[in-house]
Order: sequence, then structure tokens, then C-alpha cells
Amino acid sequence: MLIVASLGLSALVGIAAPAAEPADGAPIWVRDYVTEYAAHVERAGAPIPAWARKYKLDCSACHWPAAPRLNGMGIQFRWAGYRMPDEIGQKVDVTDVGNYMAIRGRMRYDYDKTQGVPATSQFTWNDVTLFYSGPFGKNYSGFFELERAAEDELEIVTSFASAWGKSGSYGGLRAGVMHWLLRDGTAGFDRPTGIRTPTPFGTPITSAIPFRFSNDQLGVEAYYVRGRNRFSAQVLNGINNAGSGTATDPNTNRDYVVTNQFLFNDQGSSITAMGYYGTLVGLVASAPADKSHFWRVGGSANWIIQKLELMGGVAYGKDTDLPTTGAGSFATAEQTGLGYWAQGQYSFPVQNTLWTLFGRYEFVDPNTDVAGNGSKRFVVGTVLPVNLPEYLRLAVEYAHDLKQAAGAPKRNGVTGEVMLNF
Repeated sequence: MLIVASLGLSALVGIAAPAAEPADGAPIWVRDYVTEYAAHVERAGAPIPAWARKYKLDCSACHWPAAPRLNGMGIQFRWAGYRMPDEIGQKVDVTDVGNYMAIRGRMRYDYDKTQGVPATSQFTWNDVTLFYSGPFGKNYSGFFELERAAEDELEIVTSFASAWGKSGSYGGLRAGVMHWLLRDGTAGFDRPTGIRTPTPFGTPITSAIPFRFSNDQLGVEAYYVRGRNRFSAQVLNGINNAGSGTATDPNTNRDYVVTNQFLFNDQGSSITAMGYYGTLVGLVASAPADKSHFWRVGGSANWIIQKLELMGGVAYGKDTDLPTTGAGSFATAEQTGLGYWAQGQYSFPVQNTLWTLFGRYEFVDPNTDVAGNGSKRFVVGTVLPVNLPEYLRLAVEYAHDLKQAAGAPKRNGVTGEVMLNF
């Protein structure tokens, strides 16, 4: 279990039940749930056990099959502002900093062989990240993530939220620089099981406007949770012509998003649907005042059958009012893109944890009006949490890129990652 972020916000999911609480601080219904859950699935790793320290539970209460992936309990815990849903309205003691703070470091080895180009390889220290997150007062919570990336850049994600209501029906507001959907959703819009996010969600879906689902953005959100369903509407600053969602944006145009997430069961089987409408001013330097508009719609779903998980997602984008004259202009005023992916994975019990193997197919066509310019990727990988508690996580991915465009080179790459969390 864990607090989370860049690697996955951690959590515990709440279900309606008595709020009795023993001396160790964990509600009785939570321990009953974990006992029943553990009888059906083996323990899974969790890299940043801050919440495990708070509730004195094993990480598998919130994560399955390979942390930082969340199960249903973890997702609902995150929805409620890093508290059990039946704790909404109860005053929280935040004096024990160890229950809210965590740190993560990730080291990678990358090997790349592109057709016609000499192979390259290198070790990199991908990032060091400090997390401090949790509820405060009776109805509020905060999330803070400070990351020093490999390029010596400092990245900050910080937001504040409220939660009003009761365990089965509550809502509130969230504001700040936030993971507006990717790394904060479900069924592929959450943290990847392996190392990389599928390309339709992690890279631009069209070749005109550099929008990515993976960009953090500054804005506000109103949300409502009823049972296993979460609906939200957001107003965001939007992106600039470099694709950044956190840069200064002084014009009066804003982007609008609606999302809906639904959990089918406690294991974390779910579905996510979203729609995004955005405006970008000054897409090309030759027309700094011109406005371009874009739509993005996406959906994903996953289903867990014992130790087997099947997952897939699709993203569609349409860009309009593109500049067609001047330097950097486009051939047409409209452009559409399409991407989709499918993944299967299976987890084997290894002592007190799970060893997970997965395979994934990805496809992105950044301009559907142009024949043969799409790209395919095949990915296979494995994840193994180490030690107990699982402070260490090992992962390896192999990716084969097969370009459709005539003459485009093929690429093979291997990435290994060691993740250390406390």
C-alpha cells in the first residue's frame, strides 16, 4: 500500500461498513476486507508504504498485481482524498509525518538498436521523488510531489481537495497542478504495470497539436462519487505550443474535460471514458494570435480473472482551425489521429509476492488522411517486487517498433529499471 504519485498514487479503497476502530488505528472493516481479499489473491508489492505504516496493513490491501497498480480498494481510497471513505467528516491526526511522507528513486539501463544506426546503451538515474500527501481536518486533503528528473529539472505536482458527504455518496473540489487523468484514472489511465505508458496515452495522438494525456495541468475539478462510480468535470489552463500544461497561459481560453470511472469489483476491474475540448493560441510562430481547437476522446477497460488481467484502450483526436499559410503551417485545416492498444498479463506467486509477465500491442496513426504513416509497437515485460515489505521493485521491458511508413527504420529497445522506495 502506499501514498503515491509519479509511480502511482497509493491507496486503500473504502466500502460501506461499521466505523469501529481498534487501538492500532485501522478500522475493523478494513482488516476484515484485507483478510478476505488475501484469501483469494497472493500478496502484491508496493513501493512506497507510507499508508501501510498509517493503517498497519500489508501493501496488498491496495495494490494488485504489481505496484504501483491499484486494486479497487486503492482506487476508492484515492478518490476519497487518501482516507477510507467512511472516514470522511472525521478529524485526522497529521502529527506523525512518517504516515504521509515517502521517497522514491529509479535507476534505468537502456539499450537501443535502430535499423541502420549503431546501437547505443546507457545507465541513467531517472528521477528522485519526494511525496507528501494525505487528509487534514475533517474534509480536506493535499498532494505534493517534488521530482528531480534525469535532466536536472525540478517538477512539482501539488493540489488540494475537499470531500463532503458520506462513504457511499460524496463530492468535492480539487485545484492545483495535478495528474488530471493519466496516472490518476483506472484501466490504463493509471500507472502502468511495467515501465512505460502505452504510446496512445503517452505521446501525441495527432502530428499537429502536441497534446498528450501524460501532461500534468493546472486547473480546477469538481467531482462526485456514488458507490463505485466517479464523475468529474474540469477546467484547465491547457497546453502551449510546446505541449506543456504547467507553463504560463495568459490568454482567456481554457480547456474543458469530463471523465467517468466505474469499478466493477474489488480486484480493480474497471472502465474509464473521457472527453476533452481545448484551444491553443499561436500554434505556429507565423500566426501568434490565431486560435486552433482540438478534441480528444478516449476510453479504456480492464478485467481481472484470478491472476489473469486483460486490458485495452483507444484514443481519438481531431484538430481544427489549423493555420494553412505562413511558416510552419499545415497542409489542411483539419487533422485526425487514432491510437489503440491491448495488453494481457499473468501473475505467478513467488514466495510472498507476485511475479508478473505481460505483453502489449500499440498502434498510433497521427494523421488518418495520410496512408501508411502509422506506427506499431510490440512490448513484452516482467515485474518482480523484492523483499517484504516491498521496498525494491525490478522491471524489464523489451519493445519492438515497426513503422508502417515506407523506408522507416525498425527499432528494438530494452529497458531495465530498479525502483527503491521508502
